[in-house]
Formats: sequence, structure tokens, C-alpha cells
Amino acid sequence: MVKYEIEGMTCNHCKMTVEKIFAENGKKATADVDYEIVSVNETLTEEELEKLRNRLSEDGYTLGNAK
Repeated sequence: MVKYEIEGMTCNHCKMTVEKIFAENGKKATADVDYEIVSVNETLTEEELEKLRNRLSEDGYTLGNAK
């Protein structure tokens, strides 16, 4: 499990939105509002990270680096 920092989540609706965006991009992810992380089963490629960062930013979230 690889954990990535994520900013902008404040509630369970945010958690569901982030997880849905990952799913739309073919990645199963679990977001944690309290710890501001999202866990993915595998390390994301630079291309995947860039695509997810762009899509998440449209909804006000910032995807950071692996922790």
C-alpha cells in the first residue's frame, strides 16, 4: 500500500469524491480525511500522478508525494 499526501478534504463527501476520481482513472484508493492521505495498492507512475493531480485540482484537492 502506497500513501500519498492530499490536501483539501474536509468531510466524508470529500473522501468519496477523491476515491471516485481515482476509480475513474482505474485506481482503487482509500482516502483518509483525518490524516490527509490517500492509499493506493501500487506506486503511481509520473504520468498517472500528473493526470490525477490535474483532475483532483479541478475539485479543489492537491495530490502530493508519496509518504
